[in-house]
Amino acid sequence: MDDSYSRMLGQALRALRAGADVICEDMTPDRVPRLNSLTGGYTWEDADYVWDSWANFQWVGFLAGRLWLLHLMTREPRYADAALQLCERIGPVLARHPTVFSSTGLDMYYALVLGYRITRDPRLKQWTLAGGDNFANIFDHKAGAFLQIAGADRIVIDTGLNLPSMLWAAQEDTARGTLAYRHLDTVLEIGLIRADGSSCHAAALDPQKRTVTGLFSLQGYSNDTVWARGQGWAMLDFAHGYEASGKPAYLDAARRAADWYVANVPPEWVPRYDFQDPERESLPYCSCTAAIATAQLMRLACWLPDRADRYRHVARETMKALIANFLSPGGVLLHGSWGRMRHIEPGHPRLGRFPQEDVMPYGNYWIAECLFRELSEDWSILALNQSV
Repeated sequence: MDDSYSRMLGQALRALRAGADVICEDMTPDRVPRLNSLTGGYTWEDADYVWDSWANFQWVGFLAGRLWLLHLMTREPRYADAALQLCERIGPVLARHPTVFSSTGLDMYYALVLGYRITRDPRLKQWTLAGGDNFANIFDHKAGAFLQIAGADRIVIDTGLNLPSMLWAAQEDTARGTLAYRHLDTVLEIGLIRADGSSCHAAALDPQKRTVTGLFSLQGYSNDTVWARGQGWAMLDFAHGYEASGKPAYLDAARRAADWYVANVPPEWVPRYDFQDPERESLPYCSCTAAIATAQLMRLACWLPDRADRYRHVARETMKALIANFLSPGGVLLHGSWGRMRHIEPGHPRLGRFPQEDVMPYGNYWIAECLFRELSEDWSILALNQSV
């Protein structure tokens, strides 16, 4: 690592700490933080943790995960104290309610599991395992996959993001990973990773038979193009699956998705919201895609020595671009987008402001994970093949 890049990483860490310090100072007992998609900051709500609504989800897990990683990078106890307080607000709720919205799975892993592995607080493990049991509520046994939302007629590439707590728990009790692995197998069987390694966002299910009736995109330009964040999710889903299981099919899927990403990453290193929208140069970037993909390239470089140099080069150049052009002085990863939101259901709100940009909840976590992987030689705290 050259001196210039090392200084950039230090600059980024200082920015993340500046933002985290404000969060720690503002934290109020019994209030729940809500991400502001315009600023990337948080407001503190005198309200309950929202576990059952896409529109009102607060994205607490990513904030807690960011704080846990900052604690590891700086050894500052205030970050761990703040993260634990967030876990205490969401953990009992996740342990109590059947899952209806798949993104609660990310709160289980990035808040509760990382917290347990750092603190060994037994409550965090108990809440995680109970939450994993509740997550089975959105598994469709006919379709062989978790649904994005209870009752929905679709399987989406995003859902793999929400499964690592179950993959982690399976290291102690293999039965806890059964549904998660079945989901990943189904994603491959139905073709959400295409033959060339690109991803398709979603599969539509017949309402009665639960068989796949077609593949489509919820947030990309068209059903045949590549929604950028979906490509990041494809890399992450199967990197998680391989790390937890060692199954060659999962490594092959992650490799194919990563190879496609590397071959198609733009010269400025950060993709637009869709790789193939003909008007993409005038439409939003997706900085969180770049951060998600970068973290996966770092992982895959360790498992694929024949690709390690290329993957690490793309990861490092992307980090330079993100830090120089996308990271605010307060540690917010700017210039993101929910995408076109092409599939809007009656009675459900339309997320995002496309074609304007938003600050995405994913980016603020994954820029921290990328920093952690660059600055730390020991990644075991994130590893899914470690004993519970």
